[in-house]
Amino acid sequence: MTQSNRPVEDAFAASLRTSDLTDKQQAVLTACLALFSRKGFDATSTKDIAQLAHVSEGTVYKKYRSKQGLLDALLAPLATVVVPRLAKEFMGEIARNDSADFRAFLDFIVRDRMAFAISNRQLIRIMIGRVLNDPQMLTTVLGQFSDAITETIEPILKRYQQAGQLVDWPATTIMRTIASTVIGTTMPCILLDTADLDIDSATAEVVDFLAKGLSPGESR
Repeated sequence: MTQSNRPVEDAFAASLRTSDLTDKQQAVLTACLALFSRKGFDATSTKDIAQLAHVSEGTVYKKYRSKQGLLDALLAPLATVVVPRLAKEFMGEIARNDSADFRAFLDFIVRDRMAFAISNRQLIRIMIGRVLNDPQMLTTVLGQFSDAITETIEPILKRYQQAGQLVDWPATTIMRTIASTVIGTTMPCILLDTADLDIDSATAEVVDFLAKGLSPGESR
């Protein structure tokens, strides 16, 4: 498991430590993240949150008023601080695991992101629901990834293109193609509790599909 696949909770805790929230308020949001990720938003009660945070239910309601208020307070730093931070760490992992072979590059990205998506499926499901009601959150997240692609990924992809291993498309188009394929493969597991995914088999299939589809010969 790479550094960028560390628990989201760690990055979230780091963001809370730099906030102006009290210790009890931080404990409440930390409990929300753990419970929403494990049980889902609907199945989590404020009593559950209070017990895990070691505070009274009155303390939970004092600042956040409702469970929806808790969700809003949780997702805001996730979108603006945690996701960009994890994205930056992942880009760093890509640079450190740079390979001369494009297929190996694909294998690293696909396997890493599939593992991340499956281990954080409940939280991703919650964020998907929020994005549908707040498109600005999606714009914020995608903007962070666009900057990271330009700074880190584009030089790597250009080298594969110069070596004749990769179709001559813009870096954003290539990464969007990779991302959409990974998302399409993992989405059933994210949305359906009964679905499962063999990451090794799925990675092999997706890498084979992308390696063929993104090769210069296939693009003509």
